[in-house]
Amino acid sequence: MIEELRRELDRIDRELLQLLSRRAEVALRIGCLKAEQGLPLRSLEREAEVIARVKRENPGPLNEEAVARIFRRIIAETRRLEEEVVRDDCGDEARGHAKGD
Repeated sequence: MIEELRRELDRIDRELLQLLSRRAEVALRIGCLKAEQGLPLRSLEREAEVIARVKRENPGPLNEEAVARIFRRIIAETRRLEEEVVRDDCGDEARGHAKGD
C-alpha cells in the first residue's frame, strides 16, 4: 500500500514539474514583453492578486498560509529566471537552449 501511494506521489511530482515548467515558460514570455515595453519585471500588485486568488481557490487540505508560502516561492523563482533572461536579452541560450533548438 505504501509503495503504491509513493508511486502516485511520483506521478503527481512529474505533473507538478511539467506545470511549473509551463508556468515558467509563460512567465519568460511575459518578462521579455515587459523588457521590450520598458516595464518593470516585478509587479507587487500582480503578486498580491495571485496570492489572494490561490488562497481563495484553495480546496485544502493545505491551509491558506501554506499555499501562500508555496506560491510566493514559485513567484520568486520565476522572477529570478525572468531577471536572468532579461539580462541576457531574452535569448534562447538564457533558457538553456542552444541557438537553433
